[in-house]
Amino acid sequence: MRGGMIRMLSVGLLSLCINSVYAGFPQMPDDQYQQMLNEFRANPAFLVEQPHIIRQLSPDQLANAIHELGFTHYSWLHPVSMRGGQVPSLLGTPFDQLSLMSVRGGKLVPVPLQLDDYDTNGYVYLEGRGKVNGVVDVLDENDELLFMYRDTGDQPYTPDVPGLDGTIVKELKFERNGKTRFAYIVKGSKQRSKADYVQYDFEESKAETTFFGFDTRTDNFLMFEDFYAKVGDRQDERVLDAIYANIDTQILSKFSPHIKMNTVEHIKALPVGAVGGPVREAVIIKLGLVIAKVPVATVRAQMNIFDQALSFVAKVNIPGVDILTRFLVEPHIYVSLDFVDESGARVNSAITSEPNGYALVDGTMSEFEKQMQVSVDQPWLWLSSTHGWDVFAKVNVPEDFRVGVDMLYIDDPNYHVSFESFPGAKPTVGFDINDIPKDFTELVVDALFVFPDRLGMGPRQFHDTEFSVWPELEIRDIRVSGNSSDAALAVSGQ
Repeated sequence: MRGGMIRMLSVGLLSLCINSVYAGFPQMPDDQYQQMLNEFRANPAFLVEQPHIIRQLSPDQLANAIHELGFTHYSWLHPVSMRGGQVPSLLGTPFDQLSLMSVRGGKLVPVPLQLDDYDTNGYVYLEGRGKVNGVVDVLDENDELLFMYRDTGDQPYTPDVPGLDGTIVKELKFERNGKTRFAYIVKGSKQRSKADYVQYDFEESKAETTFFGFDTRTDNFLMFEDFYAKVGDRQDERVLDAIYANIDTQILSKFSPHIKMNTVEHIKALPVGAVGGPVREAVIIKLGLVIAKVPVATVRAQMNIFDQALSFVAKVNIPGVDILTRFLVEPHIYVSLDFVDESGARVNSAITSEPNGYALVDGTMSEFEKQMQVSVDQPWLWLSSTHGWDVFAKVNVPEDFRVGVDMLYIDDPNYHVSFESFPGAKPTVGFDINDIPKDFTELVVDALFVFPDRLGMGPRQFHDTEFSVWPELEIRDIRVSGNSSDAALAVSGQ
Protein backbone atom coordinates (compact mmCIF):
# COMPACT_ATOMS: atom_id res chain seq x y z
CA MET A 1 0.00 0.00 0.00
CA ARG A 2 2.79 2.36 0.99
CA GLY A 3 4.76 1.53 -2.18
CA GLY A 4 1.66 2.18 -4.28
CA MET A 5 1.14 5.56 -2.61
CA ILE A 6 4.77 6.48 -3.25
CA ARG A 7 4.45 5.51 -6.91
CA MET A 8 1.24 7.52 -7.25
CA LEU A 9 2.88 10.50 -5.59
CA SER A 10 5.93 10.19 -7.87
CA VAL A 11 3.77 10.02 -10.97
CA GLY A 12 1.75 13.00 -9.78
CA LEU A 13 4.87 15.07 -9.13
CA LEU A 14 6.32 14.08 -12.50
CA SER A 15 3.09 15.06 -14.27
CA LEU A 16 3.07 18.36 -12.41
CA CYS A 17 6.66 19.07 -13.48
CA ILE A 18 5.94 18.19 -17.11
CA ASN A 19 2.80 20.29 -17.17
CA SER A 20 4.61 23.25 -15.62
CA VAL A 21 7.41 23.00 -18.18
CA TYR A 22 4.99 22.93 -21.11
CA ALA A 23 2.31 25.13 -19.59
CA GLY A 24 3.31 28.11 -21.70
CA PHE A 25 3.23 26.25 -25.01
CA PRO A 26 0.25 26.54 -27.33
CA GLN A 27 -1.87 23.46 -27.91
CA MET A 28 -4.17 22.93 -30.88
CA PRO A 29 -7.35 20.92 -30.12
CA ASP A 30 -7.12 17.37 -31.44
CA ASP A 31 -9.93 17.68 -33.98
CA GLN A 32 -8.37 20.82 -35.51
CA TYR A 33 -4.96 19.14 -35.46
CA GLN A 34 -6.20 16.16 -37.47
CA GLN A 35 -7.93 18.47 -39.93
CA MET A 36 -4.70 20.44 -40.30
CA LEU A 37 -2.77 17.24 -41.08
CA ASN A 38 -5.28 16.21 -43.75
CA GLU A 39 -5.19 19.61 -45.43
CA PHE A 40 -1.40 19.75 -45.35
CA ARG A 41 -1.09 16.30 -46.93
CA ALA A 42 -3.09 17.55 -49.91
CA ASN A 43 -1.73 21.09 -50.06
CA PRO A 44 2.02 21.70 -49.58
CA ALA A 45 1.39 25.46 -49.34
CA PHE A 46 -1.00 25.08 -46.41
CA LEU A 47 1.27 26.56 -43.72
CA VAL A 48 2.20 29.48 -45.98
CA GLU A 49 -1.42 30.20 -46.83
CA GLN A 50 -2.42 29.86 -43.17
CA PRO A 51 0.56 31.41 -41.31
CA HIS A 52 -1.27 31.47 -37.98
CA ILE A 53 -1.45 27.66 -37.87
CA ILE A 54 2.18 27.02 -36.91
CA ARG A 55 1.79 29.42 -33.98
CA GLN A 56 -0.98 27.22 -32.53
CA LEU A 57 1.05 24.00 -32.38
CA SER A 58 2.89 22.72 -29.34
CA PRO A 59 6.45 21.40 -29.92
CA ASP A 60 5.14 17.84 -29.69
CA GLN A 61 2.37 18.54 -32.19
CA LEU A 62 4.75 20.12 -34.69
CA ALA A 63 7.23 17.27 -34.28
CA ASN A 64 4.46 14.69 -34.71
CA ALA A 65 3.11 16.49 -37.79
CA ILE A 66 6.55 16.41 -39.40
CA HIS A 67 6.76 12.66 -38.71
CA GLU A 68 3.19 11.96 -39.86
CA LEU A 69 3.87 13.74 -43.15
CA GLY A 70 6.88 11.47 -43.77
CA PHE A 71 9.77 13.79 -42.89
CA THR A 72 12.47 14.17 -40.27
CA HIS A 73 13.34 17.37 -38.44
CA TYR A 74 16.04 18.15 -41.01
CA SER A 75 14.45 16.94 -44.25
CA TRP A 76 11.44 19.09 -43.34
CA LEU A 77 13.49 22.31 -43.51
CA HIS A 78 15.92 21.28 -46.26
CA PRO A 79 15.96 23.23 -49.56
CA VAL A 80 16.93 21.03 -52.52
CA SER A 81 19.45 22.73 -54.81
CA MET A 82 20.07 21.58 -58.38
CA ARG A 83 22.12 23.07 -61.20
CA GLY A 84 21.03 23.44 -64.79
CA GLY A 85 23.85 21.13 -65.83
CA GLN A 86 22.04 18.25 -64.08
CA VAL A 87 19.21 18.48 -66.63
CA PRO A 88 21.13 19.11 -69.89
CA SER A 89 18.16 18.49 -72.15
CA LEU A 90 16.44 21.53 -70.60
CA LEU A 91 19.32 23.95 -71.11
CA GLY A 92 18.23 26.98 -73.12
CA THR A 93 14.64 26.81 -71.81
CA PRO A 94 13.21 30.15 -70.61
CA PHE A 95 12.55 30.20 -66.87
CA ASP A 96 8.88 31.03 -67.33
CA GLN A 97 8.36 27.77 -69.23
CA LEU A 98 9.44 25.61 -66.26
CA SER A 99 7.55 24.70 -63.11
CA LEU A 100 7.55 21.96 -60.47
CA MET A 101 4.70 19.68 -59.39
CA SER A 102 4.16 16.76 -57.05
CA VAL A 103 1.34 14.32 -56.35
CA ARG A 104 -0.49 15.41 -53.21
CA GLY A 105 -4.00 14.46 -52.19
CA GLY A 106 -4.45 12.25 -55.26
CA LYS A 107 -3.72 14.95 -57.84
CA LEU A 108 -0.78 16.75 -59.38
CA VAL A 109 -0.34 20.17 -57.76
CA PRO A 110 2.18 22.97 -58.37
CA VAL A 111 4.82 23.56 -55.69
CA PRO A 112 7.24 26.50 -55.30
CA LEU A 113 10.21 26.39 -57.68
CA GLN A 114 12.85 29.10 -57.74
CA LEU A 115 15.15 29.59 -60.72
CA ASP A 116 18.16 31.89 -60.27
CA ASP A 117 20.88 33.11 -62.61
CA TYR A 118 24.44 33.26 -61.29
CA ASP A 119 27.20 35.72 -62.07
CA THR A 120 30.80 35.02 -63.06
CA ASN A 121 31.92 35.43 -59.41
CA GLY A 122 29.66 32.63 -58.16
CA TYR A 123 26.97 34.77 -56.54
CA VAL A 124 23.28 34.94 -57.40
CA TYR A 125 23.08 37.44 -60.28
CA LEU A 126 21.83 40.90 -59.32
CA GLU A 127 21.31 43.22 -62.26
CA GLY A 128 23.94 45.95 -62.24
CA ARG A 129 26.22 43.99 -59.90
CA GLY A 130 28.59 41.65 -61.68
CA LYS A 131 28.33 39.92 -65.04
CA VAL A 132 25.77 37.21 -65.62
CA ASN A 133 27.16 33.75 -66.35
CA GLY A 134 25.05 32.84 -69.37
CA VAL A 135 21.76 34.37 -70.46
CA VAL A 136 19.36 36.08 -68.05
CA ASP A 137 16.14 34.16 -67.33
CA VAL A 138 17.18 31.23 -69.54
CA LEU A 139 18.33 27.95 -67.98
CA ASP A 140 22.12 27.69 -68.24
CA GLU A 141 24.51 25.11 -66.87
CA ASN A 142 25.31 27.09 -63.69
CA ASP A 143 21.80 28.34 -62.96
CA GLU A 144 20.15 27.06 -59.80
CA LEU A 145 16.81 25.28 -59.31
CA LEU A 146 15.57 25.49 -55.72
CA PHE A 147 12.62 23.89 -53.97
CA MET A 148 11.73 22.58 -50.53
CA TYR A 149 12.06 18.85 -49.95
CA ARG A 150 8.85 18.98 -47.89
CA ASP A 151 6.97 19.86 -51.11
CA THR A 152 7.76 16.53 -52.77
CA GLY A 153 5.18 13.73 -52.74
CA ASP A 154 5.36 10.13 -51.54
CA GLN A 155 3.39 8.90 -54.56
CA PRO A 156 4.69 8.77 -58.16
CA TYR A 157 2.78 10.26 -61.06
CA THR A 158 0.66 7.88 -63.13
CA PRO A 159 -1.44 8.77 -66.19
CA ASP A 160 -4.68 8.52 -64.19
CA VAL A 161 -3.58 11.29 -61.80
CA PRO A 162 -5.42 14.53 -62.68
CA GLY A 163 -4.01 18.06 -62.69
CA LEU A 164 -1.48 18.16 -65.53
CA ASP A 165 -1.84 20.94 -68.11
CA GLY A 166 1.70 21.05 -69.53
CA THR A 167 4.26 18.37 -70.29
CA ILE A 168 6.19 16.47 -67.64
CA VAL A 169 9.80 16.33 -68.81
CA LYS A 170 11.70 15.08 -65.76
CA GLU A 171 10.95 12.90 -62.76
CA LEU A 172 13.01 13.64 -59.64
CA LYS A 173 13.17 10.52 -57.51
CA PHE A 174 14.63 10.72 -53.99
CA GLU A 175 15.50 7.64 -51.94
CA ARG A 176 16.66 7.37 -48.35
CA ASN A 177 16.33 4.61 -45.77
CA GLY A 178 13.83 2.73 -47.91
CA LYS A 179 11.57 5.76 -48.37
CA THR A 180 10.95 7.27 -51.80
CA ARG A 181 9.66 10.70 -52.73
CA PHE A 182 8.94 12.32 -56.09
CA ALA A 183 8.70 15.68 -57.81
CA TYR A 184 8.20 16.53 -61.49
CA ILE A 185 9.66 19.26 -63.68
CA VAL A 186 6.92 20.43 -66.02
CA LYS A 187 7.28 22.47 -69.19
CA GLY A 188 4.57 24.76 -70.51
CA SER A 189 2.19 24.60 -67.56
CA LYS A 190 0.14 27.68 -66.65
CA GLN A 191 -0.16 26.55 -63.03
CA ARG A 192 2.09 28.14 -60.41
CA SER A 193 2.17 27.82 -56.66
CA LYS A 194 1.51 31.12 -54.90
CA ALA A 195 3.34 30.03 -51.76
CA ASP A 196 6.23 32.23 -50.65
CA TYR A 197 8.34 30.82 -47.85
CA VAL A 198 10.47 33.94 -47.45
CA GLN A 199 9.43 37.57 -47.67
CA TYR A 200 12.05 40.32 -47.54
CA ASP A 201 11.54 44.07 -47.64
CA PHE A 202 14.76 45.56 -48.97
CA GLU A 203 13.86 49.16 -48.13
CA GLU A 204 12.98 48.32 -44.51
CA SER A 205 15.53 45.47 -44.23
CA LYS A 206 12.92 43.19 -42.72
CA ALA A 207 12.44 39.48 -43.35
CA GLU A 208 9.70 37.06 -42.41
CA THR A 209 9.44 33.34 -43.01
CA THR A 210 7.01 30.67 -41.88
CA PHE A 211 9.27 29.93 -38.91
CA PHE A 212 11.01 33.16 -37.85
CA GLY A 213 11.43 36.85 -38.66
CA PHE A 214 14.00 39.59 -38.23
CA ASP A 215 14.66 43.27 -38.69
CA THR A 216 18.15 44.68 -39.25
CA ARG A 217 19.60 48.14 -39.49
CA THR A 218 19.39 49.47 -43.05
CA ASP A 219 23.00 50.70 -42.87
CA ASN A 220 24.43 47.47 -41.39
CA PHE A 221 22.75 44.20 -42.30
CA LEU A 222 24.49 42.19 -39.59
CA MET A 223 23.16 44.37 -36.74
CA PHE A 224 19.70 43.17 -35.75
CA GLU A 225 16.99 45.32 -34.30
CA ASP A 226 14.79 42.27 -33.84
CA PHE A 227 15.00 38.50 -34.34
CA TYR A 228 12.13 36.31 -33.20
CA ALA A 229 10.69 32.82 -33.52
CA LYS A 230 7.09 32.16 -34.56
CA VAL A 231 6.87 28.87 -32.68
CA GLY A 232 7.04 27.77 -29.06
CA ASP A 233 6.16 29.53 -25.83
CA ARG A 234 8.08 32.79 -26.45
CA GLN A 235 6.75 33.77 -29.84
CA ASP A 236 7.82 37.19 -31.12
CA GLU A 237 10.28 37.76 -28.27
CA ARG A 238 13.71 38.88 -29.39
CA VAL A 239 16.25 36.06 -29.16
CA LEU A 240 19.27 37.30 -31.14
CA ASP A 241 21.33 40.45 -30.67
CA ALA A 242 23.55 40.24 -33.75
CA ILE A 243 25.66 38.14 -36.07
CA TYR A 244 29.21 39.26 -35.48
CA ALA A 245 32.19 38.93 -37.79
CA ASN A 246 35.41 40.13 -36.15
CA ILE A 247 39.04 40.16 -37.29
CA ASP A 248 41.98 40.01 -34.89
CA THR A 249 45.58 40.01 -36.12
CA GLN A 250 49.09 41.31 -35.55
CA ILE A 251 51.47 42.66 -38.18
CA LEU A 252 55.12 41.64 -38.70
CA SER A 253 55.64 40.31 -35.17
CA LYS A 254 53.72 38.50 -32.45
CA PHE A 255 55.00 41.20 -30.11
CA SER A 256 53.24 43.95 -32.04
CA PRO A 257 49.88 45.38 -30.86
CA HIS A 258 46.72 43.53 -31.88
CA ILE A 259 44.65 45.08 -34.66
CA LYS A 260 40.97 44.37 -34.04
CA MET A 261 38.12 45.08 -36.44
CA ASN A 262 34.43 44.34 -36.03
CA THR A 263 31.24 44.48 -38.08
CA VAL A 264 30.02 47.60 -36.31
CA GLU A 265 32.95 50.01 -36.27
CA HIS A 266 35.15 48.78 -39.11
CA ILE A 267 33.29 46.38 -41.37
CA LYS A 268 30.03 47.86 -42.64
CA ALA A 269 27.62 45.33 -44.11
CA LEU A 270 25.54 47.45 -46.47
CA PRO A 271 22.79 45.62 -48.42
CA VAL A 272 22.84 46.75 -52.05
CA GLY A 273 20.06 44.59 -53.46
CA ALA A 274 18.17 41.35 -53.17
CA VAL A 275 17.16 38.55 -55.51
CA GLY A 276 13.97 37.05 -54.23
CA GLY A 277 11.86 34.01 -54.91
CA PRO A 278 9.46 31.65 -53.15
CA VAL A 279 12.21 29.56 -51.54
CA ARG A 280 15.09 31.96 -50.83
CA GLU A 281 15.98 35.62 -50.60
CA ALA A 282 19.59 36.27 -51.58
CA VAL A 283 20.61 39.60 -50.07
CA ILE A 284 23.69 40.98 -51.79
CA ILE A 285 25.92 42.82 -49.32
CA LYS A 286 28.83 45.21 -49.72
CA LEU A 287 31.29 44.71 -46.86
CA GLY A 288 33.28 47.92 -46.52
CA LEU A 289 36.52 47.80 -44.52
CA VAL A 290 37.16 51.11 -42.74
CA ILE A 291 40.36 51.83 -40.80
CA ALA A 292 40.79 55.16 -38.98
CA LYS A 293 37.59 56.31 -40.72
CA VAL A 294 39.22 55.77 -44.11
CA PRO A 295 37.64 53.23 -46.53
CA VAL A 296 40.33 50.68 -47.36
CA ALA A 297 38.63 47.89 -49.30
CA THR A 298 35.26 46.51 -50.33
CA VAL A 299 34.28 42.86 -50.26
CA ARG A 300 31.10 41.40 -51.71
CA ALA A 301 29.05 38.95 -49.65
CA GLN A 302 25.69 37.21 -49.81
CA MET A 303 23.22 36.35 -47.07
CA ASN A 304 20.75 33.62 -48.02
CA ILE A 305 17.46 33.61 -46.13
CA PHE A 306 15.48 30.36 -46.15
CA ASP A 307 12.38 29.29 -44.26
CA GLN A 308 14.44 27.80 -41.44
CA ALA A 309 18.03 28.73 -42.26
CA LEU A 310 20.51 31.54 -42.84
CA SER A 311 23.76 31.18 -44.73
CA PHE A 312 26.48 33.78 -45.10
CA VAL A 313 29.05 33.64 -47.90
CA ALA A 314 31.86 36.16 -48.42
CA LYS A 315 34.70 35.89 -50.92
CA VAL A 316 37.65 38.07 -49.96
CA ASN A 317 39.43 38.82 -53.22
CA ILE A 318 41.36 42.10 -52.96
CA PRO A 319 44.17 43.05 -55.36
CA GLY A 320 47.47 42.77 -53.48
CA VAL A 321 45.96 40.79 -50.59
CA ASP A 322 48.50 38.01 -51.20
CA ILE A 323 51.27 40.48 -50.42
CA LEU A 324 49.47 41.88 -47.38
CA THR A 325 48.95 38.45 -45.82
CA ARG A 326 52.68 37.84 -45.69
CA PHE A 327 52.87 40.46 -42.95
CA LEU A 328 49.94 39.18 -40.88
CA VAL A 329 50.77 37.26 -37.71
CA GLU A 330 48.23 34.73 -36.41
CA PRO A 331 45.12 36.30 -37.98
CA HIS A 332 41.73 35.20 -36.66
CA ILE A 333 38.29 35.66 -38.21
CA TYR A 334 35.42 35.18 -35.77
CA VAL A 335 31.86 34.48 -36.92
CA SER A 336 29.33 34.19 -34.12
CA LEU A 337 25.73 34.51 -32.95
CA ASP A 338 25.21 36.67 -29.87
CA PHE A 339 21.96 35.74 -28.12
CA VAL A 340 19.90 38.09 -25.96
CA ASP A 341 19.25 35.67 -23.11
CA GLU A 342 18.91 31.93 -23.59
CA SER A 343 19.43 30.92 -19.98
CA GLY A 344 18.55 27.25 -19.58
CA ALA A 345 19.39 26.43 -23.18
CA ARG A 346 21.30 23.25 -23.99
CA VAL A 347 24.56 23.36 -25.93
CA ASN A 348 27.07 20.97 -27.44
CA SER A 349 29.56 20.77 -30.30
CA ALA A 350 31.30 18.27 -32.53
CA ILE A 351 34.10 17.37 -30.11
CA THR A 352 33.05 16.77 -26.48
CA SER A 353 33.14 14.06 -23.85
CA GLU A 354 29.42 13.35 -24.42
CA PRO A 355 28.61 13.64 -28.16
CA ASN A 356 24.86 13.34 -27.56
CA GLY A 357 24.82 15.11 -24.20
CA TYR A 358 24.70 18.80 -23.40
CA ALA A 359 25.69 21.60 -21.05
CA LEU A 360 23.32 24.29 -19.79
CA VAL A 361 23.56 28.02 -20.42
CA ASP A 362 23.63 29.29 -16.83
CA GLY A 363 26.12 32.18 -16.75
CA THR A 364 29.13 30.08 -15.78
CA MET A 365 31.59 28.08 -17.86
CA SER A 366 31.38 24.45 -16.74
CA GLU A 367 34.13 21.96 -17.50
CA PHE A 368 31.92 20.51 -20.22
CA GLU A 369 31.57 23.93 -21.86
CA LYS A 370 35.30 24.66 -21.56
CA GLN A 371 36.10 21.40 -23.34
CA MET A 372 33.62 21.86 -26.20
CA GLN A 373 35.53 22.12 -29.46
CA VAL A 374 35.27 21.88 -33.23
CA SER A 375 37.81 21.15 -35.94
CA VAL A 376 38.29 21.70 -39.64
CA ASP A 377 36.81 18.24 -40.27
CA GLN A 378 34.07 18.55 -37.66
CA PRO A 379 33.07 22.23 -37.69
CA TRP A 380 29.59 22.18 -36.15
CA LEU A 381 27.81 23.20 -32.95
CA TRP A 382 24.28 23.07 -31.50
CA LEU A 383 22.04 25.07 -29.19
CA SER A 384 18.54 24.09 -28.10
CA SER A 385 16.52 26.94 -26.64
CA THR A 386 14.03 24.46 -25.09
CA HIS A 387 11.38 26.94 -26.25
CA GLY A 388 10.40 25.18 -29.47
CA TRP A 389 13.41 25.88 -31.71
CA ASP A 390 17.06 24.83 -32.03
CA VAL A 391 20.14 26.16 -33.81
CA PHE A 392 22.54 23.89 -35.66
CA ALA A 393 25.53 25.76 -37.11
CA LYS A 394 28.38 24.74 -39.36
CA VAL A 395 31.21 26.53 -41.13
CA ASN A 396 32.09 25.08 -44.54
CA VAL A 397 35.80 24.80 -45.29
CA PRO A 398 36.81 24.50 -48.97
CA GLU A 399 38.87 21.43 -49.79
CA ASP A 400 41.38 23.54 -51.72
CA PHE A 401 41.83 26.15 -48.98
CA ARG A 402 42.28 24.43 -45.64
CA VAL A 403 42.20 26.79 -42.68
CA GLY A 404 41.98 26.12 -38.97
CA VAL A 405 38.60 26.15 -37.21
CA ASP A 406 38.10 26.37 -33.45
CA MET A 407 35.09 26.79 -31.19
CA LEU A 408 34.02 30.24 -30.04
CA TYR A 409 31.81 29.98 -26.97
CA ILE A 410 31.17 32.36 -24.07
CA ASP A 411 28.59 31.83 -21.31
CA ASP A 412 29.07 34.91 -19.14
CA PRO A 413 26.46 37.61 -18.37
CA ASN A 414 29.27 40.01 -17.43
CA TYR A 415 31.03 39.75 -20.79
CA HIS A 416 30.52 43.01 -22.68
CA VAL A 417 31.48 44.57 -25.98
CA SER A 418 30.94 48.28 -26.58
CA PHE A 419 28.62 47.95 -29.56
CA GLU A 420 26.14 45.26 -28.43
CA SER A 421 22.51 46.16 -27.78
CA PHE A 422 22.05 43.60 -25.00
CA PRO A 423 25.12 43.32 -22.72
CA GLY A 424 26.39 39.90 -21.81
CA ALA A 425 27.10 36.64 -23.58
CA LYS A 426 24.03 34.52 -22.85
CA PRO A 427 25.60 32.85 -24.76
CA THR A 428 27.79 33.88 -27.69
CA VAL A 429 28.49 30.89 -29.96
CA GLY A 430 30.36 30.59 -33.23
CA PHE A 431 33.62 29.81 -34.95
CA ASP A 432 37.21 31.02 -34.86
CA ILE A 433 38.74 30.70 -38.34
CA ASN A 434 42.52 30.75 -38.03
CA ASP A 435 45.73 29.25 -39.34
CA ILE A 436 45.06 31.02 -42.63
CA PRO A 437 47.61 30.12 -45.34
CA LYS A 438 49.98 32.83 -46.52
CA ASP A 439 49.87 34.33 -50.00
CA PHE A 440 46.20 33.52 -50.61
CA THR A 441 44.44 35.41 -53.39
CA GLU A 442 40.91 34.53 -52.28
CA LEU A 443 39.49 33.68 -48.86
CA VAL A 444 36.00 32.19 -48.64
CA VAL A 445 33.97 32.53 -45.45
CA ASP A 446 30.93 30.23 -45.61
CA ALA A 447 28.78 29.77 -42.51
CA LEU A 448 25.41 28.01 -42.27
CA PHE A 449 22.84 28.33 -39.47
CA VAL A 450 19.75 26.11 -39.58
CA PHE A 451 16.83 26.44 -37.17
CA PRO A 452 15.04 23.09 -36.77
CA ASP A 453 12.00 22.90 -34.55
CA ARG A 454 14.18 20.52 -32.57
CA LEU A 455 16.69 17.81 -33.41
CA GLY A 456 14.61 14.89 -32.21
CA MET A 457 17.83 13.15 -31.17
CA GLY A 458 21.29 13.88 -29.79
CA PRO A 459 23.42 16.44 -31.69
CA ARG A 460 26.05 13.95 -32.86
CA GLN A 461 23.39 11.54 -34.07
CA PHE A 462 21.59 14.41 -35.83
CA HIS A 463 24.78 15.46 -37.62
CA ASP A 464 25.78 11.95 -38.66
CA THR A 465 22.37 10.58 -39.68
CA GLU A 466 20.48 13.70 -40.80
CA PHE A 467 22.59 16.74 -41.53
CA SER A 468 25.37 14.91 -43.38
CA VAL A 469 23.39 12.21 -45.17
CA TRP A 470 21.02 13.24 -47.91
CA PRO A 471 18.69 11.11 -50.08
CA GLU A 472 20.05 9.92 -53.39
CA LEU A 473 18.56 11.79 -56.32
CA GLU A 474 17.81 10.04 -59.60
CA ILE A 475 16.75 12.29 -62.48
CA ARG A 476 14.71 10.31 -64.98
CA ASP A 477 13.46 11.20 -68.44
CA ILE A 478 9.71 11.12 -68.61
CA ARG A 479 7.39 12.66 -71.16
CA VAL A 480 3.64 12.88 -70.80
CA SER A 481 1.42 15.75 -71.86
CA GLY A 482 -1.66 16.99 -70.08
CA ASN A 483 -3.19 17.68 -73.49
CA SER A 484 -2.65 14.14 -74.74
CA SER A 485 -4.93 11.15 -74.40
CA ASP A 486 -1.95 8.84 -74.59
CA ALA A 487 -1.77 7.04 -71.25
CA ALA A 488 1.64 5.49 -71.92
CA LEU A 489 4.42 6.70 -69.64
CA ALA A 490 7.98 6.27 -70.86
CA VAL A 491 10.60 6.52 -68.11
CA SER A 492 14.33 6.19 -68.49
CA GLY A 493 17.28 7.10 -66.27
CA GLN A 494 19.55 10.04 -67.08
